[in-house]
Amino acid sequence: MNKPAREVILALVFSFLSLVSLSAAAEWRPPAQLGLPQAAPPLLLNNLSGKQVDIAKLKGKVVVVNFWASWCEPCREEFEELAQLQESYGPKGLVVLAVNLAEMKPRIMQFLKGNGFSENGVEILLDRNSTVYKSWKARGLPTTFLVSKSGKIEGVWIGAIENVDSNDVKGKIEVLLRQ
Repeated sequence: MNKPAREVILALVFSFLSLVSLSAAAEWRPPAQLGLPQAAPPLLLNNLSGKQVDIAKLKGKVVVVNFWASWCEPCREEFEELAQLQESYGPKGLVVLAVNLAEMKPRIMQFLKGNGFSENGVEILLDRNSTVYKSWKARGLPTTFLVSKSGKIEGVWIGAIENVDSNDVKGKIEVLLRQ
């Protein structure tokens, strides 16, 4: 086997092992474990329609804040899970905020249409300068925060949520919705 082919194979194996280990450890983590504050930082961004969305006005609802980008493959794969969360739990008081990093509206619309997602399936917010991403101290893409009705960060999920029907995901959300 020639050297370039061997390097490609090794890179693919390493990538696969990294993904397996990352998904095996994917779970809600307490914010303190990651050195994050318990109170959710401010989040005031425009949605795709240009309307400002303020997380402070969502007190009384459970909020999922997901940081993503259309160029991020795990984010792309996870987007359907976010839409499913909004559809299943929205009527019960859950709001999913998909905070897009530094992409322009046409690129986001291309992603939505190309993957069969509705523009209104989840609330997409535009963080053009990544200032909210930095203030929330997100750890890569995707990173998801679960915020209680009182505005407290209850958990942080680093990496893609692959199964919203798992007890780990829906169990935590359902507990917060009952509070």
